[in-house]
Amino acid sequence: MATADRPLEWYKAAPLHGILLGGAVFFVLPLVWMVATSLKPLDQTMRVPDSVGEALLGTGHRAVIDGREYEVTLERPLAPSPPSGDEPYWIVRPSEELLAGEMTHPFGPEVWRKYPIFNAEELRKMETRIGPEMKLLADRSNPFDEAAGVLRLRSGRKVKAELVRRVAPAAAGDDLWLVREWRPSDTDAKEIGSTAGDLTRAWAVLPESEIRSVVREIPQNYPAALRRVHFGRSLVNTLFLCLMTVCGAVVSSVVVAYGFAFIEFRGRNLLFGATLATMMIPFPIVMVPMYLLYRELGWVGSFKPLWVWSWFGSAFFIFLLRQFFLGLPKDLLDAARIDGCSELEILWHVVVPLSKPVIAMVALFQFLGTWKDFMGPLIYLGNRSQFTLSLSLQSFSSEHGGTPWHLLMAASTVFSLPLIVLFFFTVRTFIRSVAMTGMKG
Repeated sequence: MATADRPLEWYKAAPLHGILLGGAVFFVLPLVWMVATSLKPLDQTMRVPDSVGEALLGTGHRAVIDGREYEVTLERPLAPSPPSGDEPYWIVRPSEELLAGEMTHPFGPEVWRKYPIFNAEELRKMETRIGPEMKLLADRSNPFDEAAGVLRLRSGRKVKAELVRRVAPAAAGDDLWLVREWRPSDTDAKEIGSTAGDLTRAWAVLPESEIRSVVREIPQNYPAALRRVHFGRSLVNTLFLCLMTVCGAVVSSVVVAYGFAFIEFRGRNLLFGATLATMMIPFPIVMVPMYLLYRELGWVGSFKPLWVWSWFGSAFFIFLLRQFFLGLPKDLLDAARIDGCSELEILWHVVVPLSKPVIAMVALFQFLGTWKDFMGPLIYLGNRSQFTLSLSLQSFSSEHGGTPWHLLMAASTVFSLPLIVLFFFTVRTFIRSVAMTGMKG
């Protein structure tokens, strides 16, 4: 057996395999982080984790409220009792109906209805009706007079209320928390996990020792994110552009590459060199002239600038296909000419069947380029109904005051998934085409 054909001993191959495995792990870490973040609540996406488990898994809390266990959100810690020993917190039930806004604003409904300076969501929370069947937390802002059985609201109104229990101070080192029922639908809120203002949920004041930490994965992030980015509409737009550009790039590049490879004509090499020279022109140089041209044609605001150009060939694809064609046996082409085939018939019946690997690679490259293209849609598309996936993701991340990273990562995971699946299905074809390109027959 020749030395070149002899496999490496395990102790020589192990370091190489270790380096390759380490590189693979390094490059897959962003994907792992993206998927892990897409399943977390918002408040945990930018927090430094305390352990590897917290970095990969979302954490939540469970607590018993009124004899039933709930998944809860930690609303806020309650300040300890003042040094005087006065108890600042009570849980009460009102004897008459009131509005939630009366507990949070120093004026009543006659003011906020007269001066509508609040948005619809704020008004909805302020107009929430609180009846005798609901509990309230009374504090310094809304103090409760035990002797008189009166709850004084921040708006200035006084209502009769029944004391449910005093909130006992927590033991030393054990903080008190206001907790409220958490629901999966919270993932579609601007600030995930914040249930403040929703007084209809179960709630309690509990010491930290009675609150359990649990793993909380939120698959509901995915449908919420896809709704926000209008995934269905954006996917149709993206697939349309991919189909048009792939067809255009394959058809035009194959025809031009065949001409450069097999048809003799004056100036062929000079023209081929000029074609390759276009690859050295940076896109920013031609961006403005192309925009002005498309504007004169009346195409700005439509999909045409994003796919028509592909039907005029790509210098890189033409070079790649030409190099592959030059490795095909020329005897097959000569035999086809003797049989009376035209050049187009030779191309379709002889060259194309033998060139499926490299044509598939051209289609794959063009598909990936169009799928991920952001600059083109940003320049030429202005109507939201025309947005592609990449443009919808960027729009989604910038239209909310604070970026909802968990939803953005969920949408990005779905955006990346077809590319990952496509890679695994086409990796063999890709390797085969690269190995065969430039080989002489």
